[in-house]
Amino acid sequence: MKLNTKIIVYIGLLAAIATVLMFFPHFPVLSAVPFLKVDFADVPALLASVTISPIFGIVIEFIKNLFHLTVSDTAFVGELSNFIVGTIYCLAVGLLSKYTFRNKLMKYKLLFVLPISIIIQTACAAVSNYFIIGPMYFGSDNAQILDFVLAGAIPFNLIKGSAQAVVFYLLYRGISPYIKKNMYLYK
Repeated sequence: MKLNTKIIVYIGLLAAIATVLMFFPHFPVLSAVPFLKVDFADVPALLASVTISPIFGIVIEFIKNLFHLTVSDTAFVGELSNFIVGTIYCLAVGLLSKYTFRNKLMKYKLLFVLPISIIIQTACAAVSNYFIIGPMYFGSDNAQILDFVLAGAIPFNLIKGSAQAVVFYLLYRGISPYIKKNMYLYK
């Protein structure tokens, strides 16, 4: 893939938007785990994953988490979790939209790809929270980690992924004509 100035600017713009969205607005959705907050910072990364390549979605995920690390109160653990889950989401949406339903328009593909990607993201989030993130937060208390995964991480990622999918789909439907007109590597 050849990088031209237009693509580099597009990626930089999406990374800046994702960074701003990571700082605000965000809100808790589960009273059991108020430190888990929904934000829409993955939407620009999803847009890059679908319009250019999932690799650039991962780059945007990295950049936004790197900037958020400067004001973090989670000692890198929250950003690591956000990066893992966001990367899985970008990969799932980007790869599934590229390699499935080849003869469908993207706006119809996404109606199938986004729910499947939410399930993949939630399953991977549960695994990463149980084996990587949970031990960093809770130590070696496996019962507390399992409670966190079942009562917090799984419902939270389902809610967050669904909210982000709705916003992404509506945004994509609105701006896809402009992307088609201005991007050379549109899929």
